[in-house]
Amino acid sequence: MPKNLINTLSKHRTVIFLIMCLCVHVFNVFLFWKFGLFPLVVLNCFSSVLYISILTIFKNENFRISFAYFEIIFFSAMTELISGGHFGTLTFVIGMVAVIFFMLPYSNRKKHIYQLIGAMFAVAISMISVFNYSLYPELMDLVLLHSSFVKIMNLIITLFTLFYLSNLYLIELKTTREKLDYNINHDMLTGLYNRRFFEGIMKRSKEEKETSYSVAMLDVDDFKKINDTYGHETGDKVLAAVSKCIESCLPQNGVAVRWGGEEFVLYLPQMDNAHALELLSNFRAKLAEQVVYYKNSKVSITATIGLSTGENIADYEEYIRQADEKLYWGKKHGKNQVVK
Repeated sequence: MPKNLINTLSKHRTVIFLIMCLCVHVFNVFLFWKFGLFPLVVLNCFSSVLYISILTIFKNENFRISFAYFEIIFFSAMTELISGGHFGTLTFVIGMVAVIFFMLPYSNRKKHIYQLIGAMFAVAISMISVFNYSLYPELMDLVLLHSSFVKIMNLIITLFTLFYLSNLYLIELKTTREKLDYNINHDMLTGLYNRRFFEGIMKRSKEEKETSYSVAMLDVDDFKKINDTYGHETGDKVLAAVSKCIESCLPQNGVAVRWGGEEFVLYLPQMDNAHALELLSNFRAKLAEQVVYYKNSKVSITATIGLSTGENIADYEEYIRQADEKLYWGKKHGKNQVVK
């Protein structure tokens, strides 16, 4: 299912559900008019007007779904009282007892009470069927003539609603898990991997006995001065620009990590010192062309990079330390350079 469609269904699920309920009632108006069951025509007209009012006047999502829940319970009870318990709207109540847990927010404690009320009404409605009580006994011949069709129709509506909402719930749960996984492994400002994920990558690489790689430690020049002069918002824009530049220059198997603050680590598997130096030099030149605007001022961006190349993946921490030392040397001797 397209992601945009999923987002739309999820964002507007309450409105969509209310519209579905409204459509059912409008359909029932014409259906029961055709059957000659006019008390049910009036009942469905009343419910239709209520749904139109809720959709046009009220915007609170919790109120809307609470209204729909109790309207369905009331409608089901009245339908069974009119039909002598022969139209099977009990399935609506049973379905809503399950649906209310998904439709209302997790923090809403009232849904437990709502479920209890729904269960009580379900038992009460089932008693109507047991005793065949009807407010309009003179309509029983018409009710029995159409009861099988209406029961099947109500069952289909309930099953469709449960299928739709339960699958939407599973999709939302999957999307939430994906977002959680992303947040765990990525830095939220830059979108690059974080140190936790990088350590996992290196652990797996150790197990696979991968050899020959380069690591680079990168630091944005004069970042504290940028923050002090232009503010932290501009500093965040600078970090975002650096991360985008890194991603545009990084090879497909490379890993970029926000190490902390304005520091980044680049892990370049199967890349020797000469090729890594060429890549980093190109990156440094491209970064120097980047500009972040603060009001009418242009904020230039440069970075100093320390590069280290190793053969034993188990010693990656030592090579990162070496790259950090070279970075520190570059900071002391002019900045805006790659130190190999």
